[in-house]
Amino acid sequence: MTAMMPSPSGSPPGSALPPGGDALPPPPPAALRKRPLANGRWQLRPRGVWLVTALELKQRLRSLRWYIALGVWTLVLLGIGLLALGPMMYSGSWVDVRVTARVLFSLQMILVLFAMLLVVPALSAGSINGDRTAGTLATLQVSLLSPAELVLGKLLAGFATGLAFQVLALPSVVPLALLGEVGIFYMLRLVLVLSLLTLCVTSIGLGLSALTARQLGSVVLMYALVFGVTAVAPITWATSAAFLQYDTTVQTYRGTYDSSSDRWICEPQMRERRVVRADLSLPLMWANPVVLLAEAAPRVNMDINASEGPDMDALVLLKAGMRTVATSNHPSHRVNCSPEDPGYPEHLATPPNRPLWPMGLAMWMLAGGGSLVLAVHRIGVPIGRLGKGTRIA
Repeated sequence: MTAMMPSPSGSPPGSALPPGGDALPPPPPAALRKRPLANGRWQLRPRGVWLVTALELKQRLRSLRWYIALGVWTLVLLGIGLLALGPMMYSGSWVDVRVTARVLFSLQMILVLFAMLLVVPALSAGSINGDRTAGTLATLQVSLLSPAELVLGKLLAGFATGLAFQVLALPSVVPLALLGEVGIFYMLRLVLVLSLLTLCVTSIGLGLSALTARQLGSVVLMYALVFGVTAVAPITWATSAAFLQYDTTVQTYRGTYDSSSDRWICEPQMRERRVVRADLSLPLMWANPVVLLAEAAPRVNMDINASEGPDMDALVLLKAGMRTVATSNHPSHRVNCSPEDPGYPEHLATPPNRPLWPMGLAMWMLAGGGSLVLAVHRIGVPIGRLGKGTRIA
């Protein structure tokens, strides 16, 4: 019976040895073979998100220019309100002060919106590629922070920056709201729309920042997008009205004086008129930030013969105009009679009050959500392809 000699490496008899003579390491446990959740691309932990948010805010608060910009912004809004309202309060009646304050309130809310559209893109559109250029993004990418935590932290920091401009506008906006007797729900709706637009603009800026290699390129693209939505699209919509009109025969209702009964009678008449269908190109205005802000104004009565309606200001007038354009082809717009006249066409009813904000907010939220998904995908590691000259660390 032959004795089994031990192996030269000290391994137990009968064990398999690799060609090099070293024993194979034991297989890792099943728990270690799984991919750790902390390195997952979409892993979200409150601690990680707050860490990135705090880091972004601390970097911005270190700059003296940030405090100067906030101070100048507050003083400008206060100065506009005092210069416009002061003379009216000194020489006018309370009715004049109330009407003026309400109009100034709506104009200052529009001014706050434009300030957000100027500041937030500059801060968010250079967030990711700016860190990549400075060599700090790679340090965060190799940490236990997931790409989703990095993007969401930067999103919350940019959103907080936009909210800071809204908060600093309160000292000038709230007195105007009180003098103009603006409803609390009206003001809360305006703040909600501004906050949602700030969140969406920040999200789109992060997506462009992750997509482009240079910080200047992403900022320019973001400003081009904002300019296109706020200026180019309205101009295109107004120009399209010249191509969306035609001459046709329509039925109108006009008042004629009846001498026998000594009263006005509403009679139908067939007339040749030019019909402008600007409502067909109205989707160009859905995403306009000013139109979305005006949609938060009090409800507008679409009946042109109604005696009661909301107090007029810039936002209410804009909302009424857009709602009228959305139903410009309704036959009730061609009635030029008083409801008390005999023959008044009651069957035409009033035009439908079609809101524009669901479509506009849906467009912004889809663009913002898609931009966040793109940003998470672009900063995930390992990176498949980088632009020429892109710095890693």
